[in-house]
Amino acid sequence: MASSAPQDFGQPLILEDFIPITQPVTAASPPLCAVCHKAVTISQRCKACVNIYYCSKECQTQDWPMHKLVCRAFTKSTCMYRDPPAPSSMFLTYRRALLFRPDHTCPCFMFLKYHKDGKPVGLHDYFPDTPPGDVKTIAFHDRFLPYWIQLSYDSNPKSERELAVNEAIGEAFRGPVVAIAYDAEEGLSAPALDADTTTLRPVIEYARLRAEYDGPVFVEQPQVRCTKEEWVEIREKSLNGANGVV
Repeated sequence: MASSAPQDFGQPLILEDFIPITQPVTAASPPLCAVCHKAVTISQRCKACVNIYYCSKECQTQDWPMHKLVCRAFTKSTCMYRDPPAPSSMFLTYRRALLFRPDHTCPCFMFLKYHKDGKPVGLHDYFPDTPPGDVKTIAFHDRFLPYWIQLSYDSNPKSERELAVNEAIGEAFRGPVVAIAYDAEEGLSAPALDADTTTLRPVIEYARLRAEYDGPVFVEQPQVRCTKEEWVEIREKSLNGANGVV
């Protein structure tokens, strides 16, 4: 179903501002199972894409309906160009991103060019009917990934466009969505990292959260869906300095 209503996901809160949290994994952390997040060995990867990890056949089977959407596409994307053709020295590199198109049920990988200062080039090509100022971003950091994810979407603030529900990502978003992975330390000051097959599940789960839940949303994901009473309690404990670790 299409709608001309504006969509604005606001700015998520930082949970760590209220309570101590378990710190997310880093690039130096051991690999984790994509489903249950147990530590795994380097050999426990999908044999097709050699990119995503599973601790058991059960977890791999459970994840397959989602992973199959990007497994083959990822393998193909690794054969595409990685460095800009000479002599385009004004660009530093290309980085892989994940594109969710409203008229497709499956996401696809594509590449964005980046300036040396970290600014992407050509992002608005994926929002052809949207003024640049109407493309907004929302970011989150899945604690089981060593990078954070930025989602770009059409905010349609003046209700000028009919935007179809994005079937590839879920009912929370209408119109195209681009998911970009960024280093947890360098952030937007450097070119993005390569999005890969591990990016999909956190994005889908985040979109589901935004579609089903109207409580406080945090940068740190995945999160507990707080009731109003629980959120009041968290804030009160924060003021009193009596917090547990989440």
